[in-house]
Amino acid sequence: MRRKKAALAVAAPLLAILAGLLLAPLRERPDHPAGTRTPEIDRPNVLLITLDTTRADHLGAYGYRSVRTPSLDALAKHGVLFEQCVASSPLTLPSHSSIMTGLYPTCHGVRVNGNTALSAAHETLAEAFAAQGYDCGAFVGAFVLDGRWGLNQGFHHYDDQFDLKKYKKLDLGLVQRPGDQVVSAALSWLDNHGDRPFFAWIHLYDPHTPYAPPEPYLSEYKRGGIVGLYDGEIAFMDEQIGRCMAWLDEHRVRERTVVAIIGDHGEGLGDHGELTHGYFIYDYAVHVPFLLVAPWVERTRVAAQVRTIDLYPTLLSAAKILIPEEVQGESVWPLLDSRSAAAARHAYSESMTPKVQYGWAPLLAIRTPAHKYIDAPRPEFYDLRDDPHELADLGATSSPLVAEYGALLEKLIADSSSGAPAPVAADLDSETVARLAALGYIGAPIPERPRTGAHAPLIDPKDGLAVHEAIQRAGELSNLDRYAEASCTLEQVLREDPANPQAMLLLANCYVELERSNEAKRLLSSVLQQDPRNVQALVCMAKILQGEGQGEDVIRVCKRALEVDERNTLAHTLMGQAYMDRQDYANALPSLQRAVEIQPKLTQNHLNLAACMIGLKRYADAQRTLDEILAAHPKFPLAHFHLGLLYEGMGDLPAATQAYRAEIDLNGDCYMARFNLGRILLRRGDLDHYMEQMREVTRIAPENPLGYLFLARGLLQQDADPGEILDLANKGLVLARTPEHKALAYFLLADVYSRRDQPQLVQQALEKAKQHQRRTEK
Repeated sequence: MRRKKAALAVAAPLLAILAGLLLAPLRERPDHPAGTRTPEIDRPNVLLITLDTTRADHLGAYGYRSVRTPSLDALAKHGVLFEQCVASSPLTLPSHSSIMTGLYPTCHGVRVNGNTALSAAHETLAEAFAAQGYDCGAFVGAFVLDGRWGLNQGFHHYDDQFDLKKYKKLDLGLVQRPGDQVVSAALSWLDNHGDRPFFAWIHLYDPHTPYAPPEPYLSEYKRGGIVGLYDGEIAFMDEQIGRCMAWLDEHRVRERTVVAIIGDHGEGLGDHGELTHGYFIYDYAVHVPFLLVAPWVERTRVAAQVRTIDLYPTLLSAAKILIPEEVQGESVWPLLDSRSAAAARHAYSESMTPKVQYGWAPLLAIRTPAHKYIDAPRPEFYDLRDDPHELADLGATSSPLVAEYGALLEKLIADSSSGAPAPVAADLDSETVARLAALGYIGAPIPERPRTGAHAPLIDPKDGLAVHEAIQRAGELSNLDRYAEASCTLEQVLREDPANPQAMLLLANCYVELERSNEAKRLLSSVLQQDPRNVQALVCMAKILQGEGQGEDVIRVCKRALEVDERNTLAHTLMGQAYMDRQDYANALPSLQRAVEIQPKLTQNHLNLAACMIGLKRYADAQRTLDEILAAHPKFPLAHFHLGLLYEGMGDLPAATQAYRAEIDLNGDCYMARFNLGRILLRRGDLDHYMEQMREVTRIAPENPLGYLFLARGLLQQDADPGEILDLANKGLVLARTPEHKALAYFLLADVYSRRDQPQLVQQALEKAKQHQRRTEK
């Protein structure tokens, strides 16, 4: 899908500085400035380094004196420094999506972290370079840019190696790796990439929270408190940039390489009350550094305003690659020619966090070098020449400029979003989705919440900052497993804002972890009463019900979720599992097949489908799938366990025993493998080792009834103390959730009572067992 670029017409009353805001035409060659030092280079290498969470006003090249950044300073002395570069979003994934496509978020559709992925309908920088024979490699420092969110399109190598298993909760801001590891991976790839020109993207995440610079930067900067530690991270990041430049020099390719360094967004550090980023769009959050070094340019500073979306056409132009017509950015090369009278460039920024997470008004801004207008229930307007820190809001004045900028912003949004493809879901497995959803990343946007009354304005984010910061703190506490403290914070939020759906969803998750499931369900019911189509609440409710063994309710709730979002893989998986728990494999099959269709690259989806095939006795299909899984991932959790189920179903007990032992060797806490192995050992007459496995099952899974019931069964065969057997059977009965397990418990009790010569209790237990047995047969 490719859209024709829409020109942005300017209303007649606008100032001359806003005239001519047209998007760039298709270009075949770069527009280099006059006075180049060297001839144009055919197919230059391109090195792109993105600086996450980096404020322009915290770099030495931009006048900051509290941090040492010798590498960036040296690049600024040999290249172009853009004094006013504006990002389109204060969040990592949306901003990088704009950098990599040259499109505003209104077009590419990625508005917040984690919720949607970049559509394949858009052509990325890597795709454009790869089509021209470039070797393309990417190296990212945070899970928020994992390839499953679509930015891996076009890269031959996308280095996003994060060990997610060690994280109980997947806070997108915390799953990261330090810049030295990222750069080492990049340099290793560059050492071996071959003779083709390269496009390499290196993403450095270090200035993001938590601020923990390594030595010697920690000792040097910690005296400056939080801001000092932030600066220390920047200094460490600068060292890694120096390593990249040293590699270019050592391999004598600096004179054939275009180097672009650009920020994705800034950091609050307490300005306007915001501690981090992602909420407001004042300049501390969207004014980012941009340095451009190429063999044909001299040192210069560009005062004209540019945008991060301008990087895309700039780099393609440098390599003489055609710029796709849909691109909304413009090459910056003409700005380097002092004789050029380039038209002023507007800059659009947005924060959708208040809208998506809370149902409040979004923040939408348009900026020129002179002014900035922020659309909100109470619009804001700033004269950046006299008020660069945006402290004197002129939005309430009757200045015609306010209305003019508002009209321009409205038209820009309409034009830039026209014909945009629908957002797409990220390629995430059900476990990852569930862990992200627990922190509020995944789910449909919250419905709009006006102040009071149907026609009242939406809540202004300026009025909700305290609530937002409290919810952020609760999320941090939850990440540290401090659920009781997180609950107290969220309960206080709900006392102040009783209808806040995000607080209720997060608090429900805390209650689940605190084993207060009834309170969690009450909160989720409140969310669904406000918004019956809230997919996140529906799926969370389904997971609680699944844990309670309420299969029918799980299916009902998942069907409701799928009516809203038919591609919700977690809902398909939960529904399939609910049918599987009832051994209704025929009805489970369509749900699990659909999960594979939606996310075919995810191994867990294939494993779930293989398990269903085993239940249907389609052993050949199941074995094919399991063999493929184990060939690619020999240690994939539960793959050997399901292979054991398959062999057991086929009657090959020696092979089943071997498979179960392989699963136990890889994952000693897999109680299911131990349970099944124990059953096979009992069939072989090895009662002692059967008992050993069942005792392990009770230790590993103390909340599962099977260990207690089958351990009691073994003790009966050993003629053990009836008191111990009675205790185990009663424990199993209390924990039993299915009629089958309850029937087994009562049969065991009947046997114990018989040995104690208590015929009345025997009869009562047998009647109960037969009642549950009849329910099982139904």
